[in-house]
Amino acid sequence: MRLAAAALALVVSVQAIRFGPPGGRRPTGAGGDGSRRRSGAAVLGALVVGAPTAASARKTSNKVTFSDKLRNVPAFFVANSRGSPYLINKESEGAQECVIFLEPGDAEQLLKEMVQASPMLADARVMCVGLDRALAMLARPAAPTGNVHKGRQLMLRYRLQPAQRQLRAARSKLAVKAKAPCFTCSGLKDAKGRTPVFLDLADLELAWTKVAGEAKPNVQVHDLLDLAALSKRPDAGDAFDDLVM
Repeated sequence: MRLAAAALALVVSVQAIRFGPPGGRRPTGAGGDGSRRRSGAAVLGALVVGAPTAASARKTSNKVTFSDKLRNVPAFFVANSRGSPYLINKESEGAQECVIFLEPGDAEQLLKEMVQASPMLADARVMCVGLDRALAMLARPAAPTGNVHKGRQLMLRYRLQPAQRQLRAARSKLAVKAKAPCFTCSGLKDAKGRTPVFLDLADLELAWTKVAGEAKPNVQVHDLLDLAALSKRPDAGDAFDDLVM
């Protein structure tokens, strides 16, 4: 993602704020196209949520939840050496914002622009957390940062930023508007009959070509945030059990 020149003004002044015990990790394999794209499928789901089944009612508390499945899906943000995120000033909106990326290259680009705009950020780096934790951060209500601009308390907020190419794929090619698009294909299953859901449309198309050749895939677009919310409904039952990542 290339940030517009106007966005540079937003990152000239940044502040670090703790959001919990440092649990992030540096992304590995930096450099090259392979590290800038997600490998494989980040699996979410195409599903219809209905009433709990008898089978799901018998399952124990050891059941792997949708949140558990998202734990191994990486998300990225710019942080200091202690793992505390740097915040982008959105003073005109009365906020300071932590941007969480699904594409490591996008986070690296923001880091580069931040350091260029403010060389004092020598300890800034890209940190990696599980997507389950990232979604938990997004779910937090806005809270005061303790910083004031022109007599106005600035509020802390989190924003999820998918790869721009996936937003374009969802909104243009597939005519669907989603804040965090993910993709499924009817007829595409893994060896155990589970449904893979991809954050990268190109990965879906590659997987489909391997099993179906030149036939055109029937792609569906879903919103990751909607799926996460659906998975927590009391009537979700076992609708998320066949998802794999």
